[in-house]
Amino acid sequence: MPAPKPIELFAFYHLGLDADGSYKFRNINDCARRWSVDNATVQLWLQDAHIDPATVKSVPYNLTRWHVDAQFVRPEQQEQLIRDAWHGYMAELKRTLSGRQSREPDFHFDIDYDDVWDDAARKAQGDDE
Repeated sequence: MPAPKPIELFAFYHLGLDADGSYKFRNINDCARRWSVDNATVQLWLQDAHIDPATVKSVPYNLTRWHVDAQFVRPEQQEQLIRDAWHGYMAELKRTLSGRQSREPDFHFDIDYDDVWDDAARKAQGDDE
């Protein structure tokens, strides 16, 4: 089976959204079953698209927020949510990678699950609404 489009793999693996618009927590095993390949193939696809767990953790982008939003998004807004999350992540990945010579992570983004939307940081910067 040919590799899925990177944005489709991103939506399925990281956001839990499939082409039918249903949400479910997904892991590498779910991806392998979905595309009828082994886990090693899925891992290679993730790495090729720069969306493997190690790379994602090295990018200062709050992907967890998007995962939470994906659980509650209206069906008619799913495509936009996927595009926004994908383009935001890819832009931050590009900025992150342009500042170093290799793909080795020099930053580990860890989410505060008690403050997924990072409200505390926005208030500290005076950006609260």
